[in-house]
Amino acid sequence: MAENKVVLLFSGGIDSTVLYYWLVDADYDVFPIHINYGQTTYPGEVKAIKEITHGKFPRKTFFVEVPNLRNIGTGSLVGDLPQSDYSQDNWMKSEFFPNRNMILISIAASYAYKMDINKLAIGVVGENSYSDTGAAFITSIAATLSESLNSFELITPFVGKNRNFVVDECRRLNVPLEKTFSCNCLRNRHCLLCSSCLDRQHLLERLGKQNAF
Repeated sequence: MAENKVVLLFSGGIDSTVLYYWLVDADYDVFPIHINYGQTTYPGEVKAIKEITHGKFPRKTFFVEVPNLRNIGTGSLVGDLPQSDYSQDNWMKSEFFPNRNMILISIAASYAYKMDINKLAIGVVGENSYSDTGAAFITSIAATLSESLNSFELITPFVGKNRNFVVDECRRLNVPLEKTFSCNCLRNRHCLLCSSCLDRQHLLERLGKQNAF
C-alpha cells in the first residue's frame, strides 16, 4: 500500500478543486472520484471537472453512477427549492441533503479499499455550515471507517478553517477557480442565490477572477 496515494471526492466545486491542488502540492498521488447521486447540478459538475483536469493531472477521474439515490434525499440539490422566502437561512436549510457526506464518503472509501488505498480526502470547510461538514462529524466518520476498513485516514485540511484560508490557498496554488462549478440548485449555470454560489462569487471577486461559466 503506497503511503502517498489518496482518493479525492471531487465535485468540480471550489473546495474539492482547491483540495486537489493542495494534495498535488503535498506530493500525493491523487485518485479523484465523482459520484452522480442524482443531483440536479450533475451536468455542471462534470463540465467543470473536464475543464479543470484537461491536460493537468495524470489520473483520470473515476465516475460512479448511482442516480437513484436522489429518491431518498431532499433539498435543493434534488429539486426541492424554497418556494417564497429566499433568505440566506432558508437557503441553507433547503440545500441540506441528509447524510449526503456520509453516503459519498462510504462509497469513496469502498473504492479506496478496492484500490488498496487507505486515505480519502474531502474538501469540507469551516464549522458553521452543515452538520456533516464539521470537525466532530469528520472525527466520528474517520473512526467508523477505521473500524470497518482497518486504519483508514480522512484528509481534511480545511475543516475548521474560514474562507480566508481557502483564498490564501487559491493564490498560493494558482487554482483556476473560474473553472469551478459550485451551485446547489441549477443544472449548468450558477443561480447566484444559494450559499455555494455566493461563496464562489465572493472568492472570485477577492481574487480578481472572471467567471468562466
